Amino acid sequence: MPSPSCPPSSRRSLRCPSPVVRAVTAASLGYTAFVERNRPRYLLYTAARLPTAAASATLVAAALAAARNRWDFILSQPSPAAEVWGDLRRRVVDRAARTVSSASEVGALYELFDEGLADSVVLCRRLGFGIDEAAELMGAEPAAVTAHLAVAERALPRLSPGRPPTR
Repeated sequence: MPSPSCPPSSRRSLRCPSPVVRAVTAASLGYTAFVERNRPRYLLYTAARLPTAAASATLVAAALAAARNRWDFILSQPSPAAEVWGDLRRRVVDRAARTVSSASEVGALYELFDEGLADSVVLCRRLGFGIDEAAELMGAEPAAVTAHLAVAERALPRLSPGRPPTR
């Protein structure tokens, strides 16, 4: 059955791509939009966790390239954002274990708290992201980020919301 958007006479022309080409194009556009939205935020997060901007940029590029190679699978998951965030976090953890001192402020957070909780603190209190934005980036529920921040603020009162975030 011909596509309603393409008349039968143009089905083989470049103006009317096959359904497979349209699907690939849509997936590519989706990936491109995902990267444009998240790359700057990923760079901020990795820069907060790693000692050099070059290490941060290299790691983000590698994580996004891996996501591109698995994009169809990622889209089939309940939370594509969580899939990519999980891979990025694993890469950061591996690199940070080799290069970041636990004596640093951010390194100490990851010594004290589990990854999700520490990520919530870094994104919201250090980088100044809102709860909804941090949750979207991590593929988490805003309530989970709120709970993480409450736990962290009880353990470290200097993280209170009244304290301005540092970039």
